[in-house]
Amino acid sequence: MDLRINKDGKFRILILSDAHHAPKTGMETIKAIGSLIDRTHPDFVFLNGDNIAGHATKRNCIDMISQIVSPMEERGIPWAHVYGNHDKTWRFSKEYQQSLYESHPLCMSRSGVENIPGVGNYFLPILDDKGSVVFGIWALDSMQDLSIMDNPLPYKGNLEKDVLLPVRLTTGSDADWIRFEQVQWYYNLSKQLEKNNGHKIPSIMCFHQPLYEFNAIVRNPKETKMKGEWNEKISCSEVNGGLFSAILERGDILGVFCGHDHNNTFDGVYCNITLGYCGSVGYHAYGIKNPEEDRERLRGGRIVDIDSLETKRITTEYIIQSAGNGEFG
Repeated sequence: MDLRINKDGKFRILILSDAHHAPKTGMETIKAIGSLIDRTHPDFVFLNGDNIAGHATKRNCIDMISQIVSPMEERGIPWAHVYGNHDKTWRFSKEYQQSLYESHPLCMSRSGVENIPGVGNYFLPILDDKGSVVFGIWALDSMQDLSIMDNPLPYKGNLEKDVLLPVRLTTGSDADWIRFEQVQWYYNLSKQLEKNNGHKIPSIMCFHQPLYEFNAIVRNPKETKMKGEWNEKISCSEVNGGLFSAILERGDILGVFCGHDHNNTFDGVYCNITLGYCGSVGYHAYGIKNPEEDRERLRGGRIVDIDSLETKRITTEYIIQSAGNGEFG
């Protein structure tokens, strides 16, 4: 199965984050995903982490993964996913969950390269009608937390305590970080793709937890042409893994999209790269915390549009699930 530019020369991606799908909330989240798909008509759907929650039993885990992908499977739309910091539990590893995701026919996710940290580091090419690669989607595992590292470091001492000093470098998140080996994998494969295709492949990159550089948008809203809402701190790792500098050096990533902070829906352009949040689509996940507002006000997802005639540019917008009843776009 390939991803291909559609007959109009366009390709639309719908990115949905923080579904936190759980038995407690029934099918509300699944209905919301279906509604967003029907309104936005994507060619591809990407689940950007924290996809399921409350998977206390094997039956829970199997059922919830089957349910979260059902809107795409039922509509015949290819999809992929990454993991968030809440997907792994002591009962169910990401490796086990990966086998469940990949059992569904339209899944395009891959467990990724062996011998580098994380599960789900992969590249998806988008082809034109001649079979040439014209665009790409990079997926990375942004890990979990310092207290429950997927890939512990050979560090002498208490890493969590030593990283989280009284005066923090960023906003004080206890998030793990995208590791050097993952950055190196992206960098090297990006160069190989350029060599194989005769040009750099314009792409977007998706992972769950935000980068430090997202702070540049909210601190410079005018200069970065910020749009959307900033309602909570940017929960990036205190450790800068260097991914953004690698992206700058390669010059093939047009947009980086994350989730994790449910009530942030903003995007902006920093160093010619769009940095955007994907909010939260899940009704089990926390929502607006102000008791005077509708808790579910910002439930939704982000669309990213690609045009085969102008592949060095993307357009993007955050779509609120409850806004309007007609089609978008």
